[in-house]
Amino acid sequence: MAEITNEILAENSINQSMLYTDENDNNVVYVFKNDEYITATTAEELAEALSGGGVAIAENLFTNESYGGTGTTSGTDMDAGDASPTDDLSSFFTKLNETISSIGRQDREDEPTFVPTPKQIEDIVPWLAGKGGLLQSYVDSYIETGNAEFALGAVRNTEEYALYYPGIKRVDGSLRMNEAQYEQVREGYYRILLENDLNPLVFEEAGKVSSLIAGDVSVSEFRTRIESARTAFTDNPIAQEIKDYYSANFQIDLTDNAVFAASLDPDISISILQNQISQSQLGAEAALRNLDLTTEQAQRLIQAGITQSGGQRLFARASDYIQQLNRLRMVQGRPNEINLQDIINTEVQQDPAAQREQERILNQNKAISTAQAGAAQTQGGEVAGLTEA
Repeated sequence: MAEITNEILAENSINQSMLYTDENDNNVVYVFKNDEYITATTAEELAEALSGGGVAIAENLFTNESYGGTGTTSGTDMDAGDASPTDDLSSFFTKLNETISSIGRQDREDEPTFVPTPKQIEDIVPWLAGKGGLLQSYVDSYIETGNAEFALGAVRNTEEYALYYPGIKRVDGSLRMNEAQYEQVREGYYRILLENDLNPLVFEEAGKVSSLIAGDVSVSEFRTRIESARTAFTDNPIAQEIKDYYSANFQIDLTDNAVFAASLDPDISISILQNQISQSQLGAEAALRNLDLTTEQAQRLIQAGITQSGGQRLFARASDYIQQLNRLRMVQGRPNEINLQDIINTEVQQDPAAQREQERILNQNKAISTAQAGAAQTQGGEVAGLTEA
């Protein structure tokens, strides 16, 4: 049989002050379980006693059998045999609000004569339900201080609490919201992810949920982000091309989870996200017509009010027009190639210089065609001169 050591206590989230010695100098821990008071003298006995809801208690509570108000308690006229759940809860509230003269305990005589049971704690602090380590921390701190607020503060300073509620604290240590509100927000995130066939656990493990809460992203904004991403990357007829452009220009992996996760980055505001998606839609429409659209060009088109459907029409015209102008300029010996930016300059920004250059190419071609159509021939078939039509 193994002796109960401080290491064993730590493994079971039990405060070292709960370790006592009996008359034979053996280490013992007193446990309350299912209305029974148990003395554990070995690690095996302690494990058995703690299983199924057992909780370590102070020696005076064990001796007086007063844990959770189940036995005789000082300061009340209630007989243990007449106690009811309502009486227990009333007693709990009364004793929980008593002022303790000293936070620190100088000796074991200062231990509170009443400590709430785990069930009573869960009734008053519902978010502790099912969180054994946090519940034990609350009990240990309450035994230590006799103060409910200090016990709650001790729970919130544990590493385990940070694992259950990542992102809930601001830099200064204050809470962004209480634990019940946190769980409601997280549940809202989960529900929206499931509605969109996305695995919440993937986003949880990637730290997205905690970063969203830390970024003060509401459930409604979360829904807007997801729906914007779904409309662009899933429902759009050219969704794959949009994802390709988005991935290439905003350094995001091409998987659905990665694209959606990027859309949930709280460091990127919802307006910036929607702007990136709009740029990607225009870039995809251009790519379908073998045109390269930069994000800067896409942004200028967005500022000019060009949407995806408008871009579709613009790039369809531009593709043919660019090819036509480049064929003509090569015949005319003009060195400067016509590209998409030149078409944007004329079609969208109404740039006079770009318009004149393209008109010169078209007019010179028209003049050549007209002159050729009016050429005179000799009897031998040779061109004798040019006349205007």
